[in-house]
Amino acid sequence: MLTLLEIARLLRRARITDGQAEVPPELRGWSFDKPPVKPPAYPGVALSDFAYGYCPTGRNLYLKYVLGERPQPTRPLLEGQALHAALFKSVEDFRRFVYAGVPMSGPGEDLPKDVRPKAEALYRYVAARLVGEYHYVLASGLARSRDAAVFYAAPICTQVAVDAAPLGLSHAVVDGVALGAVVEFKFGPAQNVDAALAGYAMALEAEYGAPIDYGIHVQVWVDGEVEYRAQAYHLGEGPRVKFLEARDEAVDIVASGRDPGVAPQCPRACPFYHACRS
Repeated sequence: MLTLLEIARLLRRARITDGQAEVPPELRGWSFDKPPVKPPAYPGVALSDFAYGYCPTGRNLYLKYVLGERPQPTRPLLEGQALHAALFKSVEDFRRFVYAGVPMSGPGEDLPKDVRPKAEALYRYVAARLVGEYHYVLASGLARSRDAAVFYAAPICTQVAVDAAPLGLSHAVVDGVALGAVVEFKFGPAQNVDAALAGYAMALEAEYGAPIDYGIHVQVWVDGEVEYRAQAYHLGEGPRVKFLEARDEAVDIVASGRDPGVAPQCPRACPFYHACRS
């Protein structure tokens, strides 16, 4: 969905508006063997279960990891998963089309019936953008090879899995990595995106030892037509401390078995709403 030039502009804007302050070495992911990055315990919590702060008290962690409650898929959750799958498949199919001549076939068959129109609209939109950009950079001379043209059109490596055990977490799957920045796509309400992006960046730093200073949040709306808004964040001290505070609270709930209590207001889209409010 984001071309190479779009990502470059987003990161340049973030460098200008947020500055380029150095990230304290003790807050890099590779400092996982000493505080504050070193976790108080290693319960293997999923980063996505707490980083965005969907549950105000974190009781979803208690229900899932302590009591063993199974999440109940909700419509927003299923829709988000289907749209993510359609987005990633369009990128994979685009690369197959370029390198092997395989026609782009659509978002697939295993989709909820009520979500299919949105998934198809998203797939068509992303496919058209990728193919259009690919032909443009070849024709304009910006890219001198087929491989370079693919990079211009689809610079994001999608679904990058990383072992986040050094941070006290389980495996984390980053939606994408491009130009040294982490990228997350959201199809519904999202909060604390800077802290979540910092968490993914620190997991990558712990795994590979290379600095990740920026993150990009892409909010996507699909309703007949596709619209999106992208924002880049400098992942400096503020977002990293915010993530570590959320991580420590999540780890404490799971490791100690502490029930943090029911939130005053629970989002109905929470997959543990049935267990929390029963």
